[in-house]
Amino acid sequence: MSEQKTEPQAAAEAPPGPVAGIVVTLIVVGLIVGWIIIGNMSFDPKGEAVFAGFLLLWFWANNEKLDVKRLPSATLGALYGIGLAWLLYALPTNYGSAGLVVALLAVIVSLYVQTCNFVPLVINASAMLFLTVAAAPLILTRVDWINMIIATLLGAVYFASVAEGVKWLAAKIGPKPPA
Repeated sequence: MSEQKTEPQAAAEAPPGPVAGIVVTLIVVGLIVGWIIIGNMSFDPKGEAVFAGFLLLWFWANNEKLDVKRLPSATLGALYGIGLAWLLYALPTNYGSAGLVVALLAVIVSLYVQTCNFVPLVINASAMLFLTVAAAPLILTRVDWINMIIATLLGAVYFASVAEGVKWLAAKIGPKPPA
């Protein structure tokens, strides 16, 4: 049975109109271009790791609704997931089958810890998303791991600054709620 939505809920979930949609799209395109330029000019000239900042933004926006209080958990989870993926690359490369077993055990224990929600600040859905993406063979074998970490951390700062700035600006110039 589906729930009936009240009018305030429906209004809060309504998509923006056409003009607002264009404005939002232009802002998002500007953010994307800005992030790529920052990444390519400062730490990732090949552009192979800037995706990590976008991945964090995607997770934070869709799962945490751009709540800045949830950004530390999303970021720490992302870094943990990158670390697990790195283990899947580094341990087998350096220690063969024994290294692979250790790396897989680390993943299995992390999956258990995340499932039981024992350490939600670090081992969370963000960690599992970053593990899944970073462990993809084309990324696993080509990415500069340090650049991926930098992209995640700088992406958190960049996108949070912009999101909070837009929220502040919207509160200043947007319509005021009735008293």
